[in-house]
Amino acid sequence: MFRGKRKAKKENPPIPITIDDFGYVVKDDGTVRSKTTDLRYEFSFDPKDHAYNESRYRVFIDLLGDIVEERLQQTPLNFQKVIVPEGADPSKNDPHTYFYMTPNALKNTGKLVLLIPGTQTRVGQWSKRVMCDESLQAGSMINMAKYLIENDHEVIIFNPNGGMWYDNAPHDMPPLKANDMWSTIPGSESPEQHCQYVFRHFVRQAQAEKIGVIALGYGGHCFTDMINENFDIVKSKVVGVALANSTHLSAYINGQDKRAWMINHVVNWVLSDQPKGEDVPNTLIGCTSVSSGPEAELPEYVLWKCAADMMNFIGIKMGDIIVDESDEQEEESTDAILADEELAEHLDIFSQDRLD
Repeated sequence: MFRGKRKAKKENPPIPITIDDFGYVVKDDGTVRSKTTDLRYEFSFDPKDHAYNESRYRVFIDLLGDIVEERLQQTPLNFQKVIVPEGADPSKNDPHTYFYMTPNALKNTGKLVLLIPGTQTRVGQWSKRVMCDESLQAGSMINMAKYLIENDHEVIIFNPNGGMWYDNAPHDMPPLKANDMWSTIPGSESPEQHCQYVFRHFVRQAQAEKIGVIALGYGGHCFTDMINENFDIVKSKVVGVALANSTHLSAYINGQDKRAWMINHVVNWVLSDQPKGEDVPNTLIGCTSVSSGPEAELPEYVLWKCAADMMNFIGIKMGDIIVDESDEQEEESTDAILADEELAEHLDIFSQDRLD
């Protein structure tokens, strides 16, 4: 019986190793666009080979992540990389990961803000998709950190996803090849354990009088886990917590005292078609929940679209913004907080015009 020859599988080209080799450029405004078409990153380089597309995307995102971390460490931000667990020696290939903090984060007696990302991102990032679709600033913590530092706040950036060790380096995702050997990093075996480690060994030692928290997605759950283990510091120093699409549940917060604290100190912005700032009741999370507004469109866009509102809330809790006490109802209204025009003038770094 005659059989035709099996058609050879097309070999895809080697995956590029630089942004330029990919055919893209990071513009001065932070947007990442094709050098030839000026379009956003195209995931489906080969529509018939998802695995190749995924490998290619991982490399591309890692290159953007390198740029984000470089900018965090450069002037004017000057973040310092801190190795954990303490005592690990990178020169001896001891399994380790790291997080970032400003030089005086533990010494300054003023104000400290903790930034906690969600899942599947490298340190210093909020959303890979937003970095590709909009800009590095929109999808990373760069703008928020810049604003905080310029307004006399110290900052600690957690790295809850950097707990995997292979090829003698920390990673935020397991290797694509199942036969690649990997392990977890002591003290950062899970996002929760990493956050507990950084809080226990560093945040507890901070001299700041007031602490604020901004967290995304699973980062919100990690913070509530820190509440359970470090409530003495939380209740004495943490004055406000702004969450975006948090995955935490009130049922996992131990004790009525901690749940009462959540009600008085935490606001969660969520994806919703309701007008921006309108209450979106959710008894499961045990804190105020407000709409990001229909313009957010996707979960990945909530924090970017609501960054100014979240900073507004933290500013009020920190005492940076004074709400008019002559109108008690206005003071207690989340809508009034989100509508503060004076703060908006100072938060133009978060505006869409600046990020496009």
